[in-house]
Amino acid sequence: MYRILTRKHKPDIAIDLGTANTRIMTAAEGIVFDEPSLCCFSGDSGRKKLVAAGLEARKMRGHDSADLTIIRPLSYGVLNDIDAARIFLGYAIRSSIGKLPRGGVTATIGVPTDATSAERNALMTAARDAGISSVTLVDETIAAAHGAGIEIDGPTGAMVVECGAGVTEAVVLSLGGLCGRVAIRKGGDSMDQSIMDHLHFKHKFLIGQNMAEQTKLELVEQMVTDVTGAGSIEVKGQNMATGLPETRTIPVQELAVLVGKHIDAIADMSANLLGDTAPELCDDIYSNGIILTGGSAAINLIGQTLTDRIGVPVTIADQSKSCVAYGLHSALLH
Repeated sequence: MYRILTRKHKPDIAIDLGTANTRIMTAAEGIVFDEPSLCCFSGDSGRKKLVAAGLEARKMRGHDSADLTIIRPLSYGVLNDIDAARIFLGYAIRSSIGKLPRGGVTATIGVPTDATSAERNALMTAARDAGISSVTLVDETIAAAHGAGIEIDGPTGAMVVECGAGVTEAVVLSLGGLCGRVAIRKGGDSMDQSIMDHLHFKHKFLIGQNMAEQTKLELVEQMVTDVTGAGSIEVKGQNMATGLPETRTIPVQELAVLVGKHIDAIADMSANLLGDTAPELCDDIYSNGIILTGGSAAINLIGQTLTDRIGVPVTIADQSKSCVAYGLHSALLH
């Protein structure tokens, strides 16, 4: 809850542990670590050894051999490999503040608002095993609201939609706390995966994660600039029949359906939350609008669709991808 951000004993560091990227903050320097949440291991699952992490691991993605495995410690916003999470957190902390002191460090870590008790406990276990002596978990959406500069202490209602890589969350905030929340375990990564799956099954064409993300970004840009959808996108990958590299030209209209389904799910989620919100708070939100935060907030179609479907003005927060990090950083200052 919000009160955690103003507790008396300030933590040493704050960690925004995201599905796609992880950021670590200190009070004096702000963001001191900002790298992909990736690990590259050698060996089998019982004796795996860290080869690279973060930026170096991303360079290896798609180029790994049979002896190397690229792992994301998180999936859909929560841990899917507690051992990889422990190792990655250790790497991130050492990279940002150097050698850990004997007693470890204290940390505030963001967590999805809808994370279960088991998911929260798994994160705390990984953090402690990584050398964090005391862990405080903060709801990411409340941190995002702070990072976006939203005043949530007063009696005025505010609505934030946090669009992450693994999870998309919407919350209504007032009087310093949550008045309503809803989440879907889908995010920017889900759009990438849907593009990969579509090309695989319909075109018998394989593409990597980097090409999927690049295709998504180009697709969204074309959908905004050309509403007719008459354009096309060149996609580089592998022909499954021949095994040879190839470039395919895919119509925008064909892929737009995939992105549209994802954005419609966000709009449905947001509309359902408003439908369950008290009338007085709804009036505030209709007057002040919805704030989008998170890395996927920059996809303009999300805001446009929310406005068209719900009739509420939508604003993308400044530096939206870092709002959670900035909000967590406030725990180190106040």
